[in-house]
Amino acid sequence: MGRAWRLAAALSIIVVVPVTAGCSRYFGCAPGPPSDITVSDLAGVYTSSDGGKFELREDGHYDATNVPPDLVDRSAEGTWTLDVASETSEDLRLGDTQLWISGDRAEPWLYRFEGDPDRCDLVEFRRNR
Repeated sequence: MGRAWRLAAALSIIVVVPVTAGCSRYFGCAPGPPSDITVSDLAGVYTSSDGGKFELREDGHYDATNVPPDLVDRSAEGTWTLDVASETSEDLRLGDTQLWISGDRAEPWLYRFEGDPDRCDLVEFRRNR
């Protein structure tokens, strides 16, 4: 009986750990991007509540102002890429910085995690109108 219980416990860990890893999207605090979002949909100027701002251009370049040094690598400009096909990593990269996308094609917003993603502390960047 003890062996069967240990086997059941081991199998439950194998099943539960992948499901809970990165659970922030599964619990709704950080909803995923629209599957059909494009580079053109994301182009624009985004601002955070603390005044950080960056502009994503359709040509794959960005400019950043007043953003924390951990957001971009000491550069106020660089290249960005979109990759919403990956379920386990970021949706968008600003150079080496990971960002995620939410909202819809008409009103996308970007975010990054402040600390542990499972705590759902988000730094949001909303597109200016």
